[in-house]
Amino acid sequence: MLLESKSMFFVESMNHLILLFNQLRKYKFKTKVTKIQIKLNQSIINIMEGKTTYKAVQVQPDFTLKVVEIEFPQLTDDQVLVKMAAAPINPSDVGKSKGRYGVTSPPPYGVGIEGAGIIAKVGKNHEGRLKVGDRVTVLSDGNLGTWAEYTVTPGYKVYPIHPDNSFEEAASHFVNPATVFMMLKEVQKEGHKAVVQSAAASSLGKMLIRVFKENGIKTINLVRRDDVKEELLSLGADYVLNTTDADFETKLEEIAKKEQATKFYDAVCGEFTVKVLRKLPFGSVVNVYGGLSGDINVPITLMDLFGGKTISGFMLQAHYGKLSLEEKMKLAGHIQSSLKTTLKSNVAKSFSIDEIEKAIEHSLKNGSTGKTILKF
Repeated sequence: MLLESKSMFFVESMNHLILLFNQLRKYKFKTKVTKIQIKLNQSIINIMEGKTTYKAVQVQPDFTLKVVEIEFPQLTDDQVLVKMAAAPINPSDVGKSKGRYGVTSPPPYGVGIEGAGIIAKVGKNHEGRLKVGDRVTVLSDGNLGTWAEYTVTPGYKVYPIHPDNSFEEAASHFVNPATVFMMLKEVQKEGHKAVVQSAAASSLGKMLIRVFKENGIKTINLVRRDDVKEELLSLGADYVLNTTDADFETKLEEIAKKEQATKFYDAVCGEFTVKVLRKLPFGSVVNVYGGLSGDINVPITLMDLFGGKTISGFMLQAHYGKLSLEEKMKLAGHIQSSLKTTLKSNVAKSFSIDEIEKAIEHSLKNGSTGKTILKF
């Protein structure tokens, strides 16, 4: 208990020091900034001193989750050790925990694609760009996830946090924003005038509405409840349809034809995907990027294929990986500057790492209210 109390004290002290450091940096008080940075670095060293392991959520061989103690890995010259402050629970994270999304190796493995925290150690290849004490966003690497007290990742997956953004805001810096921008880039390249999207009341769905509105692309948004319609329309949605209405399919077909909506981004999967596919115009393209229904099968028929329509998956990493380092840095900067506006994600509730099961349950039941966050 004494050790835990001391760790909490240093974490709180470090957060206050970071806030003060960033405020001073704005006004170029160089002497004070240097002193604050020294204190900040020492706080991080004190927290880590004597620790050989840290807590992390790990997927077990039977695909259950367990909070385990992991030894600090040896840092290479190209890696950065980050003390995590916050990490969101994304549907893709939950899918990975069940072995369904982007899994390339058998368990045990860590979970969590993205997050935000403070640099604790820097490999020498990145010492010119990053330093201990920097507030940063981070993407996970290999079998290590961000649902952990610490994570190790290559330096190119670490970017400074905008001074005005909190850890909670910056934690959701990648998965949703980058997905929406990769979708926008794809839609513009393929020449679609309007798109259909499922799970439109989700954080990603709301983000897509705002971004596509700014770029002159109409959206037909599919939801399961009437009480979210007003909010989505206020964000810029052109149409909001309730998929449980008796006339849903008729309305969808009419609107999709009128607006020439030939692109469908689907987060649901299963029979629902095919139901929507069959109501879209000739030549439509369907991209499945999630499996909220729990059904990973898409039961298309030969007649569906003869309808001149195509269906495929949409993997963020496949699109993002094609960007140059310069393009990635430009995108990261744009995302950071827009996290309070176009790319805003509300935080619904926060949990500790030891409450991971409750956190996942809350995320699955309350996706339309905002992000569920793990705080460390």
